[in-house]
Amino acid sequence: MTFLLPLLLLFFAPHIHPTVAVSSSSDNFKLATYSPGDAVPISCLNRTLESGEHVTDEHGILQYVPFLACAETGRPLELKYLSEDPLNCTIKSISDDTFHLWEFYIHNDSPLSCRVPARPQSGDRHITGDVGVEDGEWIPFVISLTGKLDLTHLHVSTTINVIFHTGIFSQDSTEILYPGTIDSATAYSVSPNIDSTRIIIGDDLPLRFNIRWYTGTDLPLSDSAINDWGKNRCYGEHVTLSTLMYCILTAICTSIACTAWFLGFEFPKRLRRVRVGSVAGSGYAIGSNNGGGGGKGTYSPAANGVSGPGGGWYTKKD
Repeated sequence: MTFLLPLLLLFFAPHIHPTVAVSSSSDNFKLATYSPGDAVPISCLNRTLESGEHVTDEHGILQYVPFLACAETGRPLELKYLSEDPLNCTIKSISDDTFHLWEFYIHNDSPLSCRVPARPQSGDRHITGDVGVEDGEWIPFVISLTGKLDLTHLHVSTTINVIFHTGIFSQDSTEILYPGTIDSATAYSVSPNIDSTRIIIGDDLPLRFNIRWYTGTDLPLSDSAINDWGKNRCYGEHVTLSTLMYCILTAICTSIACTAWFLGFEFPKRLRRVRVGSVAGSGYAIGSNNGGGGGKGTYSPAANGVSGPGGGWYTKKD
């Protein structure tokens, strides 16, 4: 029976070895993640000029093309992961095709529907395919443009706010799940009635992007110093806590200061006046003439309660 053991090992070895190898490989497998400053490319749906409908390939998958090239870099628009520096992208010499596509975007007949990769496209996993084909690998990024259409030109609001959400917190909020990834994204034009650019075919289109990154799914409270809605919201909380305590402390400090001033300065001063007036007061005596006639009386200084020469006088206090 001993000679059968080597044969059994040779028979089962090919079936056991691949399983161990795959397990070891899966343990060492890591997904690609963004690092601060990594490029986040933007690609948008390819649309027809006739109707603005999206274009699909021979397999029925939506076609995405890179965003228009920026004159500042000479490359299609890219954002930097976790960077909030304002980004300028000037599209040089708008072509006839691009001008008509932007007419669809401004009129919202066909939105500027783009996407960004949830993870870097270079790394252990190469991201390919359409949104939804690889679950969670592509994040929809719709840019809502506002402006005004005219017969010969366009008015475009060129300042665009961009909001990104990165990896979410765990249920106990002690660690970040899926760090170095993008969870969701959106963008929109601001101040179309104040800050808009008039363009015709052949003009340059300057775009300015203000970018903010938030960790998790929640947005922070509005800034009370800038946003009126946030000011009203924070104002109620401020009144019930800080202002109430401030008023109470102010009233206590004012009472202490007034009491100390009165007892230490004003009350002793008044007390001294009363004592001096009752003990050593001064007055004037009114006496008759020495001849006993009906002459005019005269004033003469005298101490209170002491009769002066001539008699028949009284004192008058100051």
